[in-house]
Amino acid sequence: MAKTVKKLLGPKVLIPAILTIGVIAALLAFGNVGKVIALMAGFNRLYLIWFFLAMIAYTVVRGVQWHYLLRAPNVRAPLRAQVFAFLMGEMTKSLPIGNYFQNYILERSRGTDFGRTSAASTIVIITEVGVSLLGCVLIGVGGWAWVRPVILLGVGGFMLVCFIFSKVHDPTNPPRWITSRKTFRTVLDEFNQFRDGAHDLAHPRILLIESALSAIYLVIAGTGLWLVARGLGISGISYVGALAVYFFSLAVGLILPIPIDFGVVEISGTGALLAIGVSKTGAVGIMLINRFLSLASALVIALLGMVIFRDELRKALEERPKGNKRGRRPSQGQPERDAANEALGEELGGEHEQSPSQMPAGAT
Repeated sequence: MAKTVKKLLGPKVLIPAILTIGVIAALLAFGNVGKVIALMAGFNRLYLIWFFLAMIAYTVVRGVQWHYLLRAPNVRAPLRAQVFAFLMGEMTKSLPIGNYFQNYILERSRGTDFGRTSAASTIVIITEVGVSLLGCVLIGVGGWAWVRPVILLGVGGFMLVCFIFSKVHDPTNPPRWITSRKTFRTVLDEFNQFRDGAHDLAHPRILLIESALSAIYLVIAGTGLWLVARGLGISGISYVGALAVYFFSLAVGLILPIPIDFGVVEISGTGALLAIGVSKTGAVGIMLINRFLSLASALVIALLGMVIFRDELRKALEERPKGNKRGRRPSQGQPERDAANEALGEELGGEHEQSPSQMPAGAT
């Protein structure tokens, strides 16, 4: 119990929690606390049903995408295990590295390789950024004329950096300071598994289907934002405008190098809503209600998943033997890397891993 309390009060939990509370307080103050609360209290309860139905559809499409991406790298895990892991990940995706919680659960319950399955989660994030930016370019964000050129220049610069990196980076020849340490070699091996998993997914047909699924569920999520606006009685936002706001806020939340998107999405979304003519009170109310209902929907669906897939929950909580990973296969060039690492380890063994017989007399 004491350890649990200590973790909850640790900086990794406490700092994001304080920042989140601070951002929410700032938004409420910006939109006038009294008016925002009054607006939220008058939310039309009928739209709760429509919103929850939209979130079910959103979750189903995302789940289909997750299952489809796991098939390409030949991840051998039962469908029920994949569904359970996915639902747990939906509950935590707004937390630091929460997008990879589903990979951790799948490794815990079925012993699948984390590095290989995390390639699917990473491609989902990249695709969401791409679809959101494309949506902003096609639709625009109110009177913000700078959005389109900034996106086009940013995407061009990113692609140039990726091209240069691919030319100068040699994955078959890692630095000596990495291969000389066991811990770093383990991390390198996981990265190689991730790279090979990404290679398995880097086919036009797979990426086209995955991108289409992303576009579908992101439009559904944007529909949820529009339903929130309707439930609050705000008629000054069109359906297309709601999609633009959602795309913009999601892109900002995913691109900014901040481990938690609480606050980032709300602030950027509030700004976008102001750009399309929504009042300060309405903008803050829409973003806060949308966040609350999205989290509540994900939590309810995840709890139902825990009840339905109790056996998978039990497997995830069980202790697994170390190294018990299924579906793991040697990455490209792995035999050559293993031989090189072994030779280097023998060469540096006297420096880092001396046996007791090699130690000076009297050493402890």
